[in-house]
Amino acid sequence: MTALDELQTARLMRAPRTSSARRQVTAAVKAGRALRPLPGIIMSAQVRDDYRAWVFATWMWRPSAIVAGRAALCLQGVEGITVQSVDVLLPYTYADRGRLRYRRCELSPELVTDRGHGPVVMPAAAALLLGVQGDLEAVCAALKQRITTVSDMRQARALLRCHPDARKMDRVLRYVSQSPWSVAELEVHELLRLVGITGWTGNPKLILHPSGHERGRICYPDAAFEAEKLALEVASETYHNNSMAFAMDTLRARWFAAEGWTQMPVTPVQVRRDPNAFLADLCSRLNSRHRPSELPWVEYTGRAPFWRIVDRRAKEAQWWENEAPLSQESEVW
Repeated sequence: MTALDELQTARLMRAPRTSSARRQVTAAVKAGRALRPLPGIIMSAQVRDDYRAWVFATWMWRPSAIVAGRAALCLQGVEGITVQSVDVLLPYTYADRGRLRYRRCELSPELVTDRGHGPVVMPAAAALLLGVQGDLEAVCAALKQRITTVSDMRQARALLRCHPDARKMDRVLRYVSQSPWSVAELEVHELLRLVGITGWTGNPKLILHPSGHERGRICYPDAAFEAEKLALEVASETYHNNSMAFAMDTLRARWFAAEGWTQMPVTPVQVRRDPNAFLADLCSRLNSRHRPSELPWVEYTGRAPFWRIVDRRAKEAQWWENEAPLSQESEVW
């Protein structure tokens, strides 16, 4: 078997030692049929878009290199997220190569597991580190799929107390404290905390027992006000965009109604575009002890921490100065 035949079969190989095999590999690299992801490692071009090939190339190059980030979560069961680059932790500084992003970091052995071919950061620690980088989508996916929990992330934070981003991890833990299943849910949870709305729980396990049915039906509302029997649902297009999702939404609405619950659906666009109208609508449905004495005026910032309190009078004056319609006609949208 030639060096190229071996590469086609294995997809990854160490650089050959014989001169004839080296010439074959060099020609394949020049022709674009192979690439050198790391020193001494040859990869078939057929797998260049597969993050797992870059992971195994790393382990072939440095068996002690620890895979982190989205790749670590996917290797441990998280589905539905893409891996554009592979984060790798080393005890020293190393330049990025291709899809590999190297970070200097040493972790406690309790935060590392072995996936059979090499070390991987445990899901809780991987989620924390991703949250610090601003990748909250992957964190929410791991929580939704039960690959990790908020409790696990808190334990991982205790073991990362000497990490340079430890304080940022505390902010991430606040964001995910109610186990949001999407960034849109996380933003709404953070908005409720900011303005002082209480009496709610994020994604609680509710067992509904409609009359005439012996078996309970399990639902996880995005935010539940159990005292008011109000279920807040953040209906993002990502998860509510097909006939099956529509059918499930209507079925859940019947289950809640049979138990005397009221559902309050809202889209991420509605909350981000006019958070104050959303808050006023929500507070009108809550007991006085769960709503603030006075709602602050807020606006969406587009990135963490997502919301900020602003001076309402100043914002209204600015709107009338810069954006008020010049005619008497009203625009409906």
